[in-house]
Parts: sequence; structure tokens; C-alpha cells
Amino acid sequence: MKTASFRYASGSVPSVILCALAAGCGGDGPDPVQPPTPSVQAPTAVELAAACPGLGNAAVTAALPVAKTTVSAATLVAATSTLPEHCQIDGEINRRTGIDGQSYAIRFRLRMPTATWNGRFFMGGGGGTNGTLVDPTTRLAQGYATVGTDGGHDNAINNVANAGGTSSFGVDPQARVDFAYNAYDQVTQVGKALVDRFYKQAPKYSYFAGCSEGGREGMLMTQRFPQHYDGVVAGDPVLHIPLGPMAGLYTTQLFAGLAVRSGLKLANGEPAIGKTYSDADLLLMRNTVLAACDSLDGLADGIVDNQSACTPEVVNAKLAEVQCAGAKADSCLSADQIETMKKAYAGPVNSQGTPLYSDWQWDAGMGGLSGTTYNPSWRSWWLGSYASATNNATKLNFATAEAVIYTTPPMLPISTADSLSYSLGYNFDTEPIKLYTSTSTYTQSTASMTFTDALDLSAFKGRGGKLMMYQGASDSSVSINDTLRWYNAMNVRMGSKAQDFARMFVVPGMAHCSGGPATDSFDMLPQLVNWVENGIAPDSVTALASNPGYFNVASRARPLCPYPKQARYKGNGDINDAANFTCQ
Repeated sequence: MKTASFRYASGSVPSVILCALAAGCGGDGPDPVQPPTPSVQAPTAVELAAACPGLGNAAVTAALPVAKTTVSAATLVAATSTLPEHCQIDGEINRRTGIDGQSYAIRFRLRMPTATWNGRFFMGGGGGTNGTLVDPTTRLAQGYATVGTDGGHDNAINNVANAGGTSSFGVDPQARVDFAYNAYDQVTQVGKALVDRFYKQAPKYSYFAGCSEGGREGMLMTQRFPQHYDGVVAGDPVLHIPLGPMAGLYTTQLFAGLAVRSGLKLANGEPAIGKTYSDADLLLMRNTVLAACDSLDGLADGIVDNQSACTPEVVNAKLAEVQCAGAKADSCLSADQIETMKKAYAGPVNSQGTPLYSDWQWDAGMGGLSGTTYNPSWRSWWLGSYASATNNATKLNFATAEAVIYTTPPMLPISTADSLSYSLGYNFDTEPIKLYTSTSTYTQSTASMTFTDALDLSAFKGRGGKLMMYQGASDSSVSINDTLRWYNAMNVRMGSKAQDFARMFVVPGMAHCSGGPATDSFDMLPQLVNWVENGIAPDSVTALASNPGYFNVASRARPLCPYPKQARYKGNGDINDAANFTCQ
């Protein structure tokens, strides 16, 4: 059995991250950029409508660039109140039987408007561990030819109870490869070839956008497949997907230990992880973080814009002020609660104290604003619901992914009911190396297949590619600190020229891909298109608060600034108006 040593994204802690759930961000808006002028006389809408069914012919699929591609349906879909008339292609690549006896294929869906095509190709990213067909119809409505895939497995079919449920595809080596990188490459090739065949011309520009696992897929396109896309939006990118679930095992052990020490048990005898911090406790912790860091950007407004100054030392000093002197009460936090959360934010380590992932950024998204308004998005990942009669933290849902998809060889048998016992029994001295291990059957380690932390992006930059990244500072699935370490290291590798082609936008207060006390509603694709096609780089992105109640206001807008710049109040005007802020 071969093993590989741990890798470090930036020379500090081993970068890693788990995929997350949400596949995109809110706030889709109109595309202000004029569509490219067709290079040849395009077929008419009537001609395209007539040609659509013919794309399912065997002669067409035989000419496609990827072998074993079949089209199950080529259907002309009539226009609706929300979508234009378009040709819908449903197909699959490499239908086969895996080593586990399960049936696998890389499914895809391509939609091509007949009368409103803007000359562009768009692929949407997935989420979680995929297994659901992505279908980005919002972009279809804007004139794009759109495509999506399920990543090479189907959660409705590849779902074996004693092999981790929907994680069971990890038993099959090829399914691992398809999920890691192969599916997105092959679907892109097939999608573009069908677009070329349908419109009698290739797309003038191609774009990819996704968040979480979809963000990781976007990063794949800048590193492993730089030839495919002119522009990429990568939100909350899971740069080190095997390590995210591993970090979740660590927080599960921490909070389970706190529950045991606090005498908190569920009816079934399990430690009550979700009850270790009440909503009031998290609100107090959030307000303590604000007391420590809110004004560091020059404006006390419920937003921590100056994250770099909001260090553990600054926060720890304020946390000491809210530690209970006597019995636990809603107005204070126990010493054990404070120390446990500090360990969680410091990130997973082994028994020797060696970092295994990354630390986390202290930010205001870990609790709600006041009264009965709380943020379930942050706590859902590490803790789960306080009121739940079962342990339901999202990190527990990914425990079987760690055991079956990312560990080599997969740990079997295991069911979703084993998630807590597996998490509590995980040995951080011996198990993490299995994320870097390969065997004669699993010839590629999951780390080597899934990490998207390459620092040399010269091939993507050289073809004129543009990358816009974003991430919530309160993301409890993917550490913003890990992402920023990678970005800084990439900038050094690229000769401090990252801003020329790749810009990172931090969203204060935002949880994983959306939510939290944040201006979390925005659409970066129009500005990406403008950058790619007109050379106008995005100096800021205007974002709205999807839940302004977090700030006790009717509405709020702020500029998101390209890192390392931060939003600063100009000193005059409504603090809820983005026009009164500048990026410095």
C-alpha cells in the first residue's frame, strides 16, 4: 500500500475543506453586457426548433468527443412565463457496472434556447457530494446555453444502507474519479460539442459558477482544466474536500465532550451536542465578538469588516469578561463553553498538537441579532438544532462521506446510523493519513484527486481566464482562513499579480454560501462577463442583505471589496446605502 504525506496549501497549516451543501448564491440579476456578435449566419429559431429532435440520433452521438455518450431524449420545450423556448438534451456518459455491482453513469442535461441565445455557454456547479442533476435554468432565462451534471452517481440509485447511504459510490474507484474531476471535464466537452452542432458555431465565451462543492468544481476549471472556461465564479470553494468532514469529526468530539461534562444527554443516551449552547448562549458569544471587533473598521454597525484585526487574542480578552463567576446563566458563558469553542475555532489537531486543517475566523455570524431571531445556518453545521431530540449537526451527515468516499480503502460496513459512533471513535493520530493513501484498487488518493490548491494558475491566466471568488467570513463548513492562505500563496506564486485575473471577495457575517447577518444577496456573473469580454475588472460588488432584520433595519446594501481591501464608511450618509462606502 502506497501512502502520501500531508500537503500544505500555503506552507502553514494543511489546507483542507469539506464540500458543503448549497450549490449557489442568491441574487441572480440581469446581464448588462451585450451578447457577442455571431461569427457566422446563425440558423433561425424555426430551423433550430426543427433540428432539436435530431440531436438524439446515433450518428450525432457517435461524433461527440467523449466515447460512450448517449442521448436519451432531445426535446423541444415550449416557452413559458419564465423560460424561453429551448432544446433540452438529456444524456449520459459511460453507463457501466462498478466493482460494487452498482449501475453508474455521468448524467447531464443541456438546454439551448432557440431564439434568445446570447452566444455564451454556462455550466452550473453541484453541492454536497453531488448525486443530483444540476439544472441552472436561471441562466437559461438570461440567454445562456446551460449544462449541469450529477457528478457521475445518482443518489436515488447509488444508495446502499450498509455502505454509507448516498456515500456508497465511494466504494467504486471510477465513481470516485468521476466525482473528483472527470465528470465536469467530460460533460463540458460534450455540452460544447452539442452547442456547436446545434447553432453551427461554437460558443463565443464560456462560464462556470458554483458554491461549496460547486466552488471546488470551479477551481478545478482554473487548475486541472484551464482550457474550458473563460470565466469562473467560485463561491465558498472546498479547496480540500476530504479534510472538511475530518474537521467535522473533530468538532463533534469536542462538543460531545462538553455535553458529557455538562450532563447533557438525549433520551437514547447519546451526548446532546445541540444542547451544549443555547441560542441565547450563541447570541451572547456573537455580541461579545462584536464588542471586540465591530468598531475595528471605524464603524459600529453589526459588521466585522476588519477581519484581519479580529484575532483570537482580541476575542479571547472579551470572552473572559462574559465568563460566569458562579453558576451558569443566560447572561454568562461557562468556562468550559468558552474553552471548548476556542478549541473548535483553533481547528483540528492530533495528539501532538499538529494542525490537520485550518483555524476559523471569529465573526458575527455565529448567533442571531436579538429576541427570537437567531441564525440557524451557522450552528447547523457544528451543533445542530438546540430543540432537536436527536443529534442533527450537518457535520454528522458527512461522517459517512469521510469513511466511504475519502478514506482509502473505504471503511465498511457503515450506515448513516453509525455517524456519531464513527465520529467519536475517529483517531486523529492514525486516520487522516488514509485521505492521502492509494492502493492497487484505488490508485489515486482522494487528496490528490480532489484538492484544488494548485498555486500556478498561469495556464488559466494565459488564455485570458478570469476568476471571481467569494466566501462568508462566518462559514462554519469551509474555513475562510484556509481560502485566504491559499489566495495569498497563489498571489506570491503568480508574482503578486493575482488581481490581474483572480479576485477574492470576503462577505462579513455570511454563513456557508448564504445566510447570517450579512449582505449575502449578490450575483457576480454579470461583472465577470464584463471583465472577460470588456476588460473591466470588478473593483467592488454591491450586495444586499437578504434578511435585514439581523441589523434591525428595513434594508441594507454594502460593497463587497476585492481582498485585501475592506469596505470603509465615507463618514456621511445612510450607513445602509452602499454608495456611502468605499473599498480601501
